[in-house]
Amino acid sequence: MGATAFFMVMLPVWSFFAGLWLGAKAVFLLLGGGFLATTTGLTVGLVLGILLAIFCWQFYEVGVALMGGATGALFGSSIMAILGFQQGTLPALVALGSGLVLGVLTYVRNWQKYIVMLLSAQGGANALVLSLLLLNGRVSIEDLKNAGNTLLPIFRDSWFWLLPLSGLAIAGFLYQLRRYRSVEFAKQEFVRFWM
Repeated sequence: MGATAFFMVMLPVWSFFAGLWLGAKAVFLLLGGGFLATTTGLTVGLVLGILLAIFCWQFYEVGVALMGGATGALFGSSIMAILGFQQGTLPALVALGSGLVLGVLTYVRNWQKYIVMLLSAQGGANALVLSLLLLNGRVSIEDLKNAGNTLLPIFRDSWFWLLPLSGLAIAGFLYQLRRYRSVEFAKQEFVRFWM
């Protein structure tokens, strides 16, 4: 139950960073100027981050659905960046659409547990592959700063990294699925871990 308790405490923190990323990325996609490089992007990101963190704390199910929406938007914008569409209306619409779809599905289908597993498995896989690439000098810190997401530097190096990245993410997700099959996230549990 330790990982679940950790997630419950970290959910508002992650919601803040998801809102910060979402607001800043939206301004970058629509107006350009670089990710977190303009005052407008930073301001919109900070306000959205604070609102998401507060909203997540007050309304757990909706908060996790918003995290699902931010994850969908991140996935959509990452795919568009990998395909070469860095900014403009099309990447913004794809990010918005994928965010809405995953956010609504998370809320309607009660996928909160699976979003948690997906985020932690994908985050762990990204961290492992990026660490390997950083240690071998295949990716630099500057590449990470300029990318705006963690997938783009991996795929700029080689599409081969899709195999270990996907394998690690799937293995992490399946492990958690088996280990936490009986765990259900609920508002009462969320509040209990903070007290």
